[in-house]
Amino acid sequence: MEKLKVFIITEGSSNIGFGHITRMLSIYQAFKEKNINPKFIINGDNSIKDLVKNTNYEIYNWLGNKEKLLKEIKNADIVIIDSYLADKSLYEKISETVKLPVYYDDNNRINYTCGIVINGNIHAFDLNYPQKNCIKYLLGTKYLPLRKEFWDVPEKEINENLKSIMITFGGDDIRNMTPKVLKILKEKFPNITKKVVIGKGFKNINEIEREADNNTQLIYYPDAKEMKNIMLNSNIAISAAGQTLYELARTGTPAIAIVVAENQIGNAKGLKNAKFLDDFFIWNDENIEEKLLEAVENLKQKEKREEKKKIGKSLVDGRGTKRIVDEILRVILKEYIYMRNAKENDIWNIYEISNEPEVRQVSINNNFISKNEHRNWYLKNYKKNFYVLDFNGKAIGQLRFRKEEDKYIVSISLKKEYRGFGLSKYLLKKGIERFFKENKNVDNIVAYIKKDNLKSKNLFKSFSFKYIDNFDGFEIYELLRKDYERYKN
Repeated sequence: MEKLKVFIITEGSSNIGFGHITRMLSIYQAFKEKNINPKFIINGDNSIKDLVKNTNYEIYNWLGNKEKLLKEIKNADIVIIDSYLADKSLYEKISETVKLPVYYDDNNRINYTCGIVINGNIHAFDLNYPQKNCIKYLLGTKYLPLRKEFWDVPEKEINENLKSIMITFGGDDIRNMTPKVLKILKEKFPNITKKVVIGKGFKNINEIEREADNNTQLIYYPDAKEMKNIMLNSNIAISAAGQTLYELARTGTPAIAIVVAENQIGNAKGLKNAKFLDDFFIWNDENIEEKLLEAVENLKQKEKREEKKKIGKSLVDGRGTKRIVDEILRVILKEYIYMRNAKENDIWNIYEISNEPEVRQVSINNNFISKNEHRNWYLKNYKKNFYVLDFNGKAIGQLRFRKEEDKYIVSISLKKEYRGFGLSKYLLKKGIERFFKENKNVDNIVAYIKKDNLKSKNLFKSFSFKYIDNFDGFEIYELLRKDYERYKN
């Protein structure tokens, strides 16, 4: 999908935190998995550079320079925006400028224009988003974006005794909670290891270092992989109630949540209702020390921690980011793909598709095709009953009806990165319709399908193809024109 033009617009800095960038980074990574290269446009400062160092990014105040932003994204295929600062008028201008606008939201902040709205938080369904025909909603933890490192995690071991506690308050610790929590734990649980995460935006490092004892591990500026390992190797965690809570749930790490910003309350309530959290606390609660110590005592029991692990992993399966990108691509592909007759200049796109290992494996002739062999074959055959699926001017799939003795054999294949979006069904439907219309004397079509190719069998069966015979490891399915007419009507 190299030709897709994708932008991710967001904000983050040492003053406002890094949560937006962190979750948008996961979406960036999922696009890269699809061979798509987005560009970040970030309203931020130099503190974010390490976070996005391996991405294509530009940092500038796009809120104060909307003309530059709109000029840069003009005619883009997909623009994703995750912001608490942008107003509705900017969203409307973006919607008018690009093919598919995508908005990440946490609290039904504004009345969004047409496009896709994503809210991966556990409380998303409680926000009563307005139903519009032109908006597709992706809501709940099924669509929770987690960084690539959290897509797959090993099984967490639950120890018999409580020996280690992780302390994490985001990238900036805006409420200065880390030294306070460390002091409480140091005094009441001196023999328990305290693993303290220190972010790039921390302004209280000296205070934290003064509170550290011999059982304190200070971990400076960990990346996502290190964060995952700290979680897996900690018995419990004391955390702010933002995105990190979902990463803790994903790793199966029992958590105690302290709300440090109003927009975290929904997360905390939702995870409490789901029983991943026993309770949550507000950062300025006068009795927070007493409540925190009680919460730690409650998680000393191994059975309790086993239960929290099970609940957390059931809530967050790590596939949310991939689902988001798949849904975005499904919408953009269905909007802009179409079937057309094959052309001479499709020759090398068809060559690439035909030689993909998965395509050769399920073909009657499964040998690699040379360029010379393909050229001779294609130039003789592309003009008759040969259709391609076009996206952005490029053939991404092929459908051919070839005559062999007294029958027509249908074959279909898609470029690897375009599979899984329902495009084969679209191509086959359009192709059969066109073939029967252009070949009125043909009463049937057959398909040769490898016996173990269940996806292809189900695809052809959905169009009323019926099994009639087998041949050399293949099953033969037939579609009669009369059956097609009944199916079509």
